[in-house]
Amino acid sequence: MIDSKVLPGNKWVALLLLAIAFLLIYNPFTHFPYTFCVIIAVILLFTYLQDGNLKNLNFKKIGLSEIMIILGCYLVLELSMDFVFQPLVSKIFNEPADYSSFKVIEGNPQKYFKWLFNMWISAAVGEELLFRAFAFSQLKRWFGKNQLVIVLLSAVMFSLPHLYQGISGLVMTFLFGLAFGLIYLKFKNIWINIIIHGLIDTVFLTLSYYGLTDFYSGFNIIL
Repeated sequence: MIDSKVLPGNKWVALLLLAIAFLLIYNPFTHFPYTFCVIIAVILLFTYLQDGNLKNLNFKKIGLSEIMIILGCYLVLELSMDFVFQPLVSKIFNEPADYSSFKVIEGNPQKYFKWLFNMWISAAVGEELLFRAFAFSQLKRWFGKNQLVIVLLSAVMFSLPHLYQGISGLVMTFLFGLAFGLIYLKFKNIWINIIIHGLIDTVFLTLSYYGLTDFYSGFNIIL
């Protein structure tokens, strides 16, 4: 049988491939959402060249049990982040997360649906492939069975591109990264992560469209 692997699977190559995929976020030649379209293509290519297949990205089937898992995880994550962690983080740092960049879609249905479509491609699919499926696959070559370190490092990577949201936004993104990482660690099905991520961002964009992003700091006022 001919080995279809092209790239060696050692840890230094893994680190290089992960660094290239991550740094593509900051490349000057593409912009949202095309940047993550490029990253998705690069991840698929790197994975195939490295492994000879795409199994390590965990594209597994979605059945009724997976749908129940998705709904359960989504509800727990949405409610805990919105009503516990978001107001707590805002109180600790004495600032709400800065979501002013999403003001442009308020009351604008054309922009709303465009951003919604772009979000599912870049954030839901792109970010989950990069920060969960691909990051886990590459970091595993360094840390082996020390899965919690991988979850932590992937959450740090996930939070860094969100610096524009301020310290509170950065911390909240890190917490989301931890949650997404634990979900991926538990179920090893990237579609579960993609759909949960997409649902959460859909709610956020919908609130932004109606000018209700203050919802995320509402409980901070109560506290």
